[in-house]
Amino acid sequence: MQLLETTRSHQSNLATYCRTGEYTSIPGVNEKHVHHYRRLVYNVIDDTLRSAFPLTVNLLKSKEWNDTVQRFFSEHPCQSPQVWTMPKEFYTYLDETQPKLLKKYPFLLELIWFEWLEVELYMMPDKESEFDGKGELETDLLVINPEHILQSFTYPVHLKNAKFITVTDKGNYFLVMHRLPESGKVEFTDLSPFLVRMLELLSEQPSTSDDLTSRTAADFSMVPDQELTDQVQVFIARMKEKKLIL
Repeated sequence: MQLLETTRSHQSNLATYCRTGEYTSIPGVNEKHVHHYRRLVYNVIDDTLRSAFPLTVNLLKSKEWNDTVQRFFSEHPCQSPQVWTMPKEFYTYLDETQPKLLKKYPFLLELIWFEWLEVELYMMPDKESEFDGKGELETDLLVINPEHILQSFTYPVHLKNAKFITVTDKGNYFLVMHRLPESGKVEFTDLSPFLVRMLELLSEQPSTSDDLTSRTAADFSMVPDQELTDQVQVFIARMKEKKLIL
């Protein structure tokens, strides 16, 4: 038992060094070579985050990125054993610690969350949906691709290069993200509040396009005239092509 506790202590000291760079003598470890362990582990962290957040990497200056990743690596006790989920903990860390970087880039958390959702959706377990690809869009029941996420933002992180987003862009933005059944590719579609509500209703139960139009219009105290009906039909046809609506 004593041997196991000693081994655990040595492993913990090595892990602490890899994370912080502060070395405590460890029996059997060559101090001249130990820095290679830290470099290799850090590179795994950095590469994983860079892969998950290419838009964020493009936005930040190299020093801003490197300093932030180093603080995360040193300070945050990651919980998940799955490396691909670590970027979500990076988001959580920034949200909880509120570094000065968020004052310089007030949309940064939303940008990171947007990028994480793409990863999460891509890695999502398959969800089955019963549908027949042959019906009539105008009359038959429609179903929504279950592998989707509806999301709102206060900055247009899904529409605009982050380098050009300013406080004047602050507003209300909505989008739906969905995974294509065959390829697994993630698609993004900007939405109006009306279309968001329509997709919410469709996610609750299969509906015809007329029923969707009527129910959504009622929620907005609108009269579903021919112009609105035609606009909904165009949207549904476009989403069928994109395989959001099946």
